[in-house]
Amino acid sequence: MGKVYLGVLKGLLKITLILLAGFGVLYLLKNILPPAEDGYRQFPVLGSRVWVWVVAQLHLNFAAFVLGVPIFTVAMEFIGWRKKDERLDRIAHDFAKLFTLAYTLTAVLGAVLMVSLPILYPKFIDYLVKILGPTWWVYIGLMYLEVLFCYLYFYTWGKIGKGTHILLGVLLNVFGTLLLLVPNAWIGFMTTPGGVTETGELVNRWEAINTYMWIPLFLHRLVANVVFGAGLGAAYAAYRFITAKTPEERAYYDWMGYISSLIAIGFLVILPPIGYLLGVEIYAFNEQMGIQLMGGFYAWLWVMQAILIGAILLFVNYYLWVSLNKMPGGERYFKYVKFLFVIVILGYAVWLTPHSVALSLEEARRIGAYHPFLGKLGVMAAKNTAVTISFLATFLSYEIFRLSNKEPTVSWAGIGKALRVIIMVGSSLALIGLGVYSYMVPAVVRVKVLSPIQFGIFFATLIVLYILDTLMYRNAKVIGEPRWGQMPERSQYALIAMMVTFTWLMGLMGYIRSGGRQYWHVYGIMKDTSPDAYLPTHGFACLVISAVTLIFFALIASLFWSVMRYERLGGERA
Repeated sequence: MGKVYLGVLKGLLKITLILLAGFGVLYLLKNILPPAEDGYRQFPVLGSRVWVWVVAQLHLNFAAFVLGVPIFTVAMEFIGWRKKDERLDRIAHDFAKLFTLAYTLTAVLGAVLMVSLPILYPKFIDYLVKILGPTWWVYIGLMYLEVLFCYLYFYTWGKIGKGTHILLGVLLNVFGTLLLLVPNAWIGFMTTPGGVTETGELVNRWEAINTYMWIPLFLHRLVANVVFGAGLGAAYAAYRFITAKTPEERAYYDWMGYISSLIAIGFLVILPPIGYLLGVEIYAFNEQMGIQLMGGFYAWLWVMQAILIGAILLFVNYYLWVSLNKMPGGERYFKYVKFLFVIVILGYAVWLTPHSVALSLEEARRIGAYHPFLGKLGVMAAKNTAVTISFLATFLSYEIFRLSNKEPTVSWAGIGKALRVIIMVGSSLALIGLGVYSYMVPAVVRVKVLSPIQFGIFFATLIVLYILDTLMYRNAKVIGEPRWGQMPERSQYALIAMMVTFTWLMGLMGYIRSGGRQYWHVYGIMKDTSPDAYLPTHGFACLVISAVTLIFFALIASLFWSVMRYERLGGERA
């Protein structure tokens, strides 16, 4: 156990040195730089906003990785332990290597952000500390606890009992989840402030923490972090599959990519309704902000969001369809792929259709403010319907793959298959019917009643179908075992493309969420009077997001290289 204690001590010392270096640089700069007369300092060349934007997004990307991956890592270790499946234990250990090494990059970027904000925006940070100061100490305490259990979890692998080791992983996730709550309180206060007077004086610190946005944003980020982490795991597996030298390696990384992508798309299904809840809370706080985000300056960015999420669904479906080739009996289902493809494409088309388009004067006179047909597809009634139908088709692709090498042996198999068709068709018609009916009711009824019912039908359908198929295929006849590793490389590029798209999407959604405050540091309380107090153009924002994505994947490539080097060195040092 001496190596365990040494490894944990080295990890804690590394994080402490990074923090001390950050505090040291901050103290030095505060004493060297001239006072910020107007409350702002300018970062050279890039400008303060772009610099903070890039560093903050990179830090958030890595934070999402190190907070999301441990959740399903511990779950896989537990399932592997109970089922005595060594493959699940191995994949959990591989993920543990990834997120443990990623902590260093996360801490470095966090330290850079910790220095940048007080130096470039001293007046704003002083005010935020005045209102939410005690939470900063809570954040540091939780961070050390998370790091402690992270290194304990990693270095005790195989050295203590499985039950005790899994308990360490559970504690790691508890502290990681609590840690996520704290910065979301800061963002929630900035966007939907509470607990202060109209002039910004503190009245109730708990109300300043427990704002409209706090818990919905926390839930949204928690699920997004799992999707993000699983997606990176799939990308890592795809890279290792492409570079593998032996059939055994390809088989293992093929299976790893499948499990990771399955987790990613499974949690992605949950994101739309949680995002919807977040939007409802923003509208409840300030309707003008909600309109600004959904129907104002940012309206076209939601079309871009639809393009990106639709692309992710296409990548996932394509991966599942190609995967049928390695399933004995999978060829029986090729005939259904074209129908699923049409459904996903139609849902994609509706989802990305804008409500209005840029028109010339002559065009506007001919068709009016909105296109007589396409304009009806640009509202949320159509988009909610399209997204639920698209995700339902994706779930069906997964079920086809999962069961394609089996034949049910239960006596009621015929009835079960007919029931499956009835459930799929009935729920689809119900979703479409509610979507059509949404056009005939006031917006408040659509938002608060019909849309939640649509999401409820969608999730109920997924649960009922999964239970039905599980019961129907219990003790089923297995036509043949999956031929893991016998996949064309293009299927792995689909997994990598899925992750790149999701990373870009995270940056886009961060830009939209931050832009909801417009020219306010704290909405309605503290104005942004810096030279950057304007909304950047969508084109400029996309360039920044693209640059962040490229830098992030360059750093991720270095992380992958470090893991492979760690393995070559026998796992003793990295």
